[in-house]
Amino acid sequence: MKTFKAYYVWPKFPSVSMSGNTCLLNCKHCSRVYLNDMQGYTKPEQLLKFCKKIDDKGGIGILLSGGCNKRGEMLNLRRFLPIIKKIKEETNLVVKLHTGLVDEELAKGIADASVDIASMECMGSNETIREVSGLDATIETYAETFRNLQNAGVKHIVPHICIGLHKGRVIGEERALEIVKENCKPSVMVFIVLRPTPGTPYENIPPPGSENVKKIIAKARELFPNLELSLGCMRPRNSYRINLEEAALEAGVTRMEIPLESTLKKAMEMGYKIKKIDACCALPEEFEGRATRRP
Repeated sequence: MKTFKAYYVWPKFPSVSMSGNTCLLNCKHCSRVYLNDMQGYTKPEQLLKFCKKIDDKGGIGILLSGGCNKRGEMLNLRRFLPIIKKIKEETNLVVKLHTGLVDEELAKGIADASVDIASMECMGSNETIREVSGLDATIETYAETFRNLQNAGVKHIVPHICIGLHKGRVIGEERALEIVKENCKPSVMVFIVLRPTPGTPYENIPPPGSENVKKIIAKARELFPNLELSLGCMRPRNSYRINLEEAALEAGVTRMEIPLESTLKKAMEMGYKIKKIDACCALPEEFEGRATRRP
C-alpha cells in the first residue's frame, strides 16, 4: 500500500536563527519577518545548551537557519560549524541546516560538521534572483552550491523550490528542477508556495494558482520518478489552502507539513495509508523510525 506522510514539526523539531533577527538581504517575500518566528541564538554555547534541552525532552531534531550576508551566505555559519559538530557528538538530534549559498570550502566544513540535511532553495531565473533578493548572483551560483554540497559528501541534500516566488508568477521553476537534477542527488525535494506576508513588499501579491502548482510538481514527478516530493510549511493558509493541498496531492507529493484533515481523507480515498511524523517534512527516510507516531 502507498504511504502518505503528514509532518508536525512542533515541538520536537524547532527552528533556530543563528543570526537572531538580523539579515543583510531584504528579500521581498520575507523582509526578515520569518526570522522572528524562530528561536534566536547568536552565541554557539547558547545553541548547544538549547539543543541539549531539546534532546533531553525527547526531541527529534533541529532546523538551523537565519539571515544572510550580501553575498547570500548564511550569517555566522562558519563560526557555528564547530558547535554544530559538537551537537552531533553530544546529542541524538537530526541537524537540518539552511545553508545559504556555499563555496567549496564552506561545503566541506558543513560535511565535516556532520550536518545530516543540507537544505537550500533553488532559483531558476536570473530575473527572479534580482527582483526578489537583489543578490549579485545567477542561476549558475545556485548550481555551484548544489555541486559543492554534493562533492563535499554532505549526507542528505534537500532542495527547496518556491512556486510563484516572482510576484506570484511561475517563471524559473522548471529550470530550477533541471538545475537540481544536473548538479546533485537529492534525498527529498520540498516545494513551498509564495505566501503573501503582512509587513513585506509582497503582502498584496496573489499567490500562484493551484493549477500552476500542480504543473510544477507534476514536472518534478516526471524528472524524479523515485524521489519523495513534499509540500512544505511555507504556503498560503487561507481559503486557497484546500485547493492547493489537493492539487499538490494529485500532482504527486507524498509528504506534507500539517495537512488539512480533508487532505488526509482525500489521500486515503486515493489509496494511501497515513503515517504521522513529528519532524520537518525534509526528514529523509532513514530517520523516520523514532519520529513516527504510533497508531
